Amino acid sequence: MVKVVSPGELKSLLFKVFKALNVYDEHAELIADSLVCANLRCVDSHGVSRGLDFINGIRVGEINPRPNIRVIREDSASVLIDGDRGIGIPVAYEVTRRVIEKAKRLGVGVGAAKNLWNVGALAYYVMKIANEGLVGIALANARARISIPGVKSAIVGTNPIAVGIPTASEPIILDMALSTAAFGKIVLAARKGEKIPEGWALNKEGKPTTDPKEALEGFLLPVGGYKGFGLAVVVDILCSIFIGAPYSLVISGKGPYTQGGFLIMAMSPNMFRSYDEFVKDMDNYVSTLKSLPKDPGVEILMPGEPEARCYKERLSKGIPLDDEIWGQLVKISKELGINV
Repeated sequence: MVKVVSPGELKSLLFKVFKALNVYDEHAELIADSLVCANLRCVDSHGVSRGLDFINGIRVGEINPRPNIRVIREDSASVLIDGDRGIGIPVAYEVTRRVIEKAKRLGVGVGAAKNLWNVGALAYYVMKIANEGLVGIALANARARISIPGVKSAIVGTNPIAVGIPTASEPIILDMALSTAAFGKIVLAARKGEKIPEGWALNKEGKPTTDPKEALEGFLLPVGGYKGFGLAVVVDILCSIFIGAPYSLVISGKGPYTQGGFLIMAMSPNMFRSYDEFVKDMDNYVSTLKSLPKDPGVEILMPGEPEARCYKERLSKGIPLDDEIWGQLVKISKELGINV
């Protein structure tokens, strides 16, 4: 069973919950917006489900609800921010805002953040960059959960990558974890009592499993075998040693809201050509790919296109939440004195 909630009402409820947990108003607004955006895009593992993790992190004292977000160092093209162990969404948003300003002035801006908890869906940040007519690339590392068959230990995190590229209409948005499936999807399957597909995970002995509970005690598999594993290692280095944050194996914290570091870049097409020419060629590129010969009923979709369609549908029809997640949110709201 599911409960269908309007996006506006869900965002309002989440805002009230985080505000009641002593989160700054402006931070609560950003957190609610990011979570609802993920649900609207059918990325439910990073929506309300992730919000429940944040709530638990605040309650057990691991997440700082009122962080002093501060700039550690900054120059004309780069910025490094300390998140003071707050929820990563407001921290990553501040970095994103600054790299957009730098890219508009200089053509490129690079930013990073450390000492923060989970930043949510990376698409949220590269979408903001693409909507400003810039190309965005975002990386993050997390506590080690990926391993390879036969190894009885996690090695690296799911360490997602996101890219946003503007077009004349919907931007191209790639957002993917470097595990075959995101950890959040394993958590959702466990909550629902559903099996997971083969090739998603290993048990704690390094053997394949379709049981999400075994997977949560074990390890995730990398996308694309050794190639995905290699990418996960590279992202781990760039989001940790490169910026002075912890790498996957030494990230502290017990909850699924862990994060090591966050790295983001914004680039202006104007560094190399006029923006109008860039957009024209992008539209030609997309239309050329979509017009390639194919079987009847087959459609070539650009990265982010399924999520954009889901966004439009759920924006009008509402966001479906399974009974368990909705029930937890209602229970927490009532405990905080919030009427649902």
